[in-house]
Amino acid sequence: MVAISCARPGCPNRAVAWLTYDYGARQVWLHDRPEPAGDQWGLCQGHAGRLRVPKGWSELDRRGAESDTPAAPVRPGSNPATKLAG
Repeated sequence: MVAISCARPGCPNRAVAWLTYDYGARQVWLHDRPEPAGDQWGLCQGHAGRLRVPKGWSELDRRGAESDTPAAPVRPGSNPATKLAG
């Protein structure tokens, strides 16, 4: 898999965690690797560690709890939701 940079603007670090979210359910998840489908953004160790979700939202950190199945490639692109990350 090609190394992906952190989605935070101006951050040159490599993504090591993947942020996904569900606006309707007010939930945010952090994963070790990209999910097979859906909107998601890579975060570096620092930004993933400082992640703060909006008031009323819940966060589930799934890093370290995932299986060893291969991950699908991530679509490059801009992320309007990176404001969720510190």
